[in-house]
Amino acid sequence: QLTPEMLSRGSWRGASFQRYDVTLPVPGVKPGKRHFVSQVIDYIRRFWVELGFKEMTGEYLELNFWNFDALFQPQDHPARDLADTFYLKTPESGHLPDPEMVQRVKETHENGWTTGSTGWQYKWDPAMAARNCLRTHTTSLSVNAIAKLTEDDLPAKFFSVGRVFRNETIDWNHLAEFYQTDGIVVGEGVTFTNMQGYLKAYLEGLGIKRFRF
Repeated sequence: QLTPEMLSRGSWRGASFQRYDVTLPVPGVKPGKRHFVSQVIDYIRRFWVELGFKEMTGEYLELNFWNFDALFQPQDHPARDLADTFYLKTPESGHLPDPEMVQRVKETHENGWTTGSTGWQYKWDPAMAARNCLRTHTTSLSVNAIAKLTEDDLPAKFFSVGRVFRNETIDWNHLAEFYQTDGIVVGEGVTFTNMQGYLKAYLEGLGIKRFRF
């Protein structure tokens, strides 16, 4: 076996070597490794699971209703413009969920419903809520999960880490898509301090030493 020491000392000159044919076929080797972004995403997923969170998944295609309206973003918000959001031409629209839920969202937008708020004081358009878009955040998964919760599901902790899409100007630091992680904790006695604790553990888990709330 030829070693670096034999080469540096010159002792290879007195050694015996087996002859071999450099033209013989050898197995092909294609070295490589997973992209570091994929590695980070898996790390984030593992981190939340170890904290007892369940993963939320969903499609890239989303209704305006779940992406914006159910999160009480007004329908004239600039983020809904074509300049920020990708809308589909075919199919242009989808089906709204349970009519009772849609009615509650409608009234909350228009007059606050039973929340004590005055709402946004405009006439909510169900046709706009039914339009299809590429999800602009994974919070659409969170609001979907909350809508499906029952008393028997509580307390509950959910997370998502997935691809989202924004109509950004592409440069060295921006693409039209990126990954976002989202989390929700639902239960009695959950406070803002609990959220800070989860975020602190998450940031430290990513190796971030200095951060500020």
